[in-house]
Amino acid sequence: MPEGGSPRWRSERSELRQRGLAPNLWGVDVNKVQRIIMTDSHERSWIVLDASGRPITEINEYLLYLHHLGRSPNTVRAYAHHLQLFHEFLVDTRRDWKKLALTDLATFVGWLRLSSRKAREPRSDSTINVVLAAVGSFYEYQDRLGVETEISRSRRFGAKSSYKPFLHHINRTQSLRQAVMRVRKTKLLPKVLIASDVQRLLDACIHLRDRLLLCLLYESGMRIGQVLGLRHADIRSFDGEIEIVPRTNLNGARAKSRTAYVVHVSKEAMLLYADYLVHECREVSHDYVFVNWWGGHIGAPMNYATVIDLFRALGRRTGLHITPHMFRHTHATELLRSGWDAAYVQKRLGHAHIQTTTSTYAHLSGEDMGAAYTRYLRERER
Repeated sequence: MPEGGSPRWRSERSELRQRGLAPNLWGVDVNKVQRIIMTDSHERSWIVLDASGRPITEINEYLLYLHHLGRSPNTVRAYAHHLQLFHEFLVDTRRDWKKLALTDLATFVGWLRLSSRKAREPRSDSTINVVLAAVGSFYEYQDRLGVETEISRSRRFGAKSSYKPFLHHINRTQSLRQAVMRVRKTKLLPKVLIASDVQRLLDACIHLRDRLLLCLLYESGMRIGQVLGLRHADIRSFDGEIEIVPRTNLNGARAKSRTAYVVHVSKEAMLLYADYLVHECREVSHDYVFVNWWGGHIGAPMNYATVIDLFRALGRRTGLHITPHMFRHTHATELLRSGWDAAYVQKRLGHAHIQTTTSTYAHLSGEDMGAAYTRYLRERER
């Protein structure tokens, strides 16, 4: 569906079939992910099309469900790509998604590994698990709609209780989405930047705006969506406070967190913000902090694509492979290594659960263990 067109696929399934827009779900050879603009909210979303350019009903109804739940466009896009891979597997192997069994999902894992060999980098076990989680979530959605599938039937055990969690005999607390299948993966430390690399990136920035963007990512641990959604009214420079407010943004940026919270940054960061206001900010009709001043739609808020272009340019200038989220990893890791309590780091990052903070960032490297043991020896000798 072309961008800006009416997303008619969100109508009732019967209407789609009457209009010829709902063919057999797995009856095509090639499909693709297409960006759309929702006519009601004007927000970006994503659908999966078949070889003839027609929407695939069951997948797109699920993606619409995610959109209405408030999932970010980037999340919907990721799920669309994961389910596109699942669809491609079913077409290649001539399988029916409703009749798919657990052994077929194991075959899907092998297919994911085999099909990725054509790419420069094979799919990691973490990536495969993310794809499997999306597939499991799709099946859970169908199960709640009452759609009968082989996987939903495999959840039934005995006559006293009609439904029990899938693989109930293994883990009684897992949902269908979580328990469909996972592959064992190697736990990797989050990629972080060292101080000299951060300085190289800051020095490579041509504009104060870009330098400020990197500075806030590094000093606050904010997600890129939170930074792009900042308004001037959110920044209280006199006390170094930045309020992160969940709201709908023109550039599609999402704060992700459901409630507003405050992070503190240094005086140096606020001085950089003041320099940006004086030397680069111009008169615009909105209050966004990060705006296109030199390229793209002049005066419009920066979006994800603009930031990706910026980071690619910085990568070429410095020789570093970086992403915006690496600054968040770096900030959290530095806080924990400096002795911050995990509960404080959780609040600063805006995590809903402390387990998210500890499982993602609280990993000790060999250097951390060595430094801790050295401190132990010094204290023991006192």
